[in-house]
Parts: sequence; structure tokens; C-alpha cells
Amino acid sequence: MQNNENKALLKDYTKILKTFQTSSNPLSLNIPFEYIQRIQKETNLEKILDSIPRKYKISLDEMKAYKTDYNKYPLIETVTFHPSYAYQDFVEGISVETTPKNQIIYSVKDGIFKKICDRAIANPTYKYILLIDEINRGDISSIFGELFTLLEDSKRKDEEEEMSINLPYSKDDKGNPKKLTVPNNLHIVATMNTVDKSIALIDVALRRRFDFEECMPQYNLEEFTKYKETNNIDLSILLKSMNERITILKNEHYQIGHSYFLNIKTIEALQKVMRKNIIPLLQEYFYDDWESICAVLNQSYKFKTKNFLFDITDGKDNKAIFDKEFDHLIEHQNKKIFISKKFLIKDEFDTKLFLEAIKSIYTKR
Repeated sequence: MQNNENKALLKDYTKILKTFQTSSNPLSLNIPFEYIQRIQKETNLEKILDSIPRKYKISLDEMKAYKTDYNKYPLIETVTFHPSYAYQDFVEGISVETTPKNQIIYSVKDGIFKKICDRAIANPTYKYILLIDEINRGDISSIFGELFTLLEDSKRKDEEEEMSINLPYSKDDKGNPKKLTVPNNLHIVATMNTVDKSIALIDVALRRRFDFEECMPQYNLEEFTKYKETNNIDLSILLKSMNERITILKNEHYQIGHSYFLNIKTIEALQKVMRKNIIPLLQEYFYDDWESICAVLNQSYKFKTKNFLFDITDGKDNKAIFDKEFDHLIEHQNKKIFISKKFLIKDEFDTKLFLEAIKSIYTKR
């Protein structure tokens, strides 16, 4: 969510993190947390400095700078929505605590959205971001409540149509509900999963208050170039070949993301990713449909000698397991069983065999 002049700024996640300061407080002091809390709450910094052990080597000026600016950070907050996440977690709720004397205390607890709104209002020259991961995994109407309207650019603080809502629990000195407004320097960026059909479609009221940008797999990455130079395997073509086939057999939303291949450096690491991530993902996409899985990986479904990634057992091999009198119990006598190859020779990983198998995925048979 953003003002029109900031649309270019929020084009992609990478640019956001590079443009804004990180969420960690750059003024963090290398002293025990108990002293940091005192600096935040107390006014006599000289007294606090005298109580801090000398081994921590901190000056009064550093403490003053921290006290002045600590409440400006973090600039970036993150939250992940889930089915149990509620308005009370996001905006404001009631917290129940037990004192050392076993007394129960009910107090108002600010949610992450209210906290970052207050911080952004108090520091209008800074830009703040709330990153919401898996936004459509939670009950959006319940989480946002009446906040829907405040998210619009025209309803932000200091705009002509500025609006505010009454907070459910916070009261002012006269007992009236406190107000919540959303400032212009707060940007909301959310991610959502379009493949998982167990997740409901995003609320229409919220959809029209966001700009949507599809994040497709990237192929021209520096990591891929370096891997090709080192290991003679073109990850870009490998990933693109699989995704082109998946797009035809399923649809474009099922394409495999490039993140699976970003942190691999060796041939063995690639083998692990293929065996423990990519192939199980394809098994999920094409449940019990090994012909489609073989098609995506460019492996033969019919001929064992032309399948470099899987060991295939067919119906004839299965029948040998049973005595003839039990043949009628075999539901699928011609069923093929596919098992991922480990590429081991005498318990050692065979690089040559694996390279041949991987290249067969993006090489015409």
C-alpha cells in the first residue's frame, strides 16, 4: 500500500530492503539489556553511566544519542498471518499477566500495526514498512476490521479526506476512546500464495486497496552464472525448462521459484535440492502421475535405459514378490514404481552420472 509517488519505490522486495534502513536499531548499545531499559525510561543518564561496569566502555554522549533516537526504530516490521491471528494481535488487545503476588492484571497491549503507526506519526521524516507474509492465510476481514478504509491513500493522516477509527480498548484521560490514523510515511507490503487452494481468495475490499505485482521466477541471476562457471551446469536453462513444461501441464502459477537454487555451490548440493525439494514438489503437483513428472524432467516414462533420474520397477517385477495364487490381489499389475536414484557407486557419490542426469533435463533426447 503506498502513495502514488512511491509506487516505483515499492516495485520489488529487494529494492525495498536496499532503499530503507534495516529493521534493527543502528543505535544499539553494547551493554546489558537492563541498562538499555533504564536509559529508555530514566532521565538521569549520569547516574546510569556510573552504575555500568567500565568494561563496557560507553560514553555519556553515546547514551544521549541513543535516548534521543531509539524510539525511531525499527523502520521495518514483519508479521506472518495465519488462521489463529486476530485483530487483537494486529491492532490492539487485552493482555493478561500475573504479578509475583499471584494477582491477575488486565492491560491494553498494542499490536504490531498500532506500534508502527505510532512510530511513523512520531517520526514523519522517516519512512516505515510493514511486511506481511502470507496475507491471505489469515482471516483478513477479522484481522483488519474497520482498518480497511484507513488504508486508502486519500484517508491517510493529513490528507483532505483523513479518517480515524476509535480503538476498542485504549482510552484518553476523559475516558473517551483513543483514535488511530494511518500516516503517509507507512508503507504496507504483503506477499500471498496463489497456488495453495486451501487458502481463501483475498478479500475484495482489501484487494482494491493494494497494487498487485506478480513475482515470477528469475533466470538471469548472478548466482546462476557463477554456478555454471564452476560446475558446468546451466541452472537458468534447467529451471526454465522445467517451468515451461509445468506451465503447459498445470499453469503458470505452479512454476518453481529460483530461491531453491540460490545458495547451492557444489554438485552435491544441487543433487540434494533436486532429490529433497524439486522432485517431492513435483510429486505434490502431480500426485501419483509419474508420467507427467517424467515429462517435466524430460525423462522416459516407458524405457528404463532412457530415464537417468529414477529407477523404474514395472508390473512384471512386482509379480515376482507374490506366489501365483495371490495374483488376483494385485490391483494394478502393470503399475510402475519410480525411485529417485542416489547416484552412488560403492557408497560414493558419482558426479559424472549425476551431471549426465541433470543435463538430460534440458537437453533434447
